[in-house]
Amino acid sequence: MSPVTYIDSSAVQALKDLHQEYKARDIQIAIANPNRQVHLLLSRAGIIDMIGAGWCFVRVHDAVQVCLQHVRSSSSNAIKLSPQASGNLTESPKAQQRYGFLRNLWKAQDGNGSAGDEAQSLLRQNLV
Repeated sequence: MSPVTYIDSSAVQALKDLHQEYKARDIQIAIANPNRQVHLLLSRAGIIDMIGAGWCFVRVHDAVQVCLQHVRSSSSNAIKLSPQASGNLTESPKAQQRYGFLRNLWKAQDGNGSAGDEAQSLLRQNLV
């Protein structure tokens, strides 16, 4: 995905609405690699304060690392796997989609196209 280089007031409002919806469901938003103009606009609009400055990252890699650490620390939300699942999630298609997205993101950040065992177990945890 390419970086967003410009946002307008409707995007700011959409982010505020998304934050409120996700906050109600205990989902944390992270912002990665905003350019200077986008970061300044998000800051002026209060988005950075709303999501927390600790969830705004200069590099996508840093955001992924912190999000994976966050998932690791919230082990109470682990997705349960059945023994016959042989690596496939037994959760809903939505949970499978989240897992696939994070697995691909991890692979992209890893650089060699393969996620390690630790990443596999971390990515099987439910984020919602």
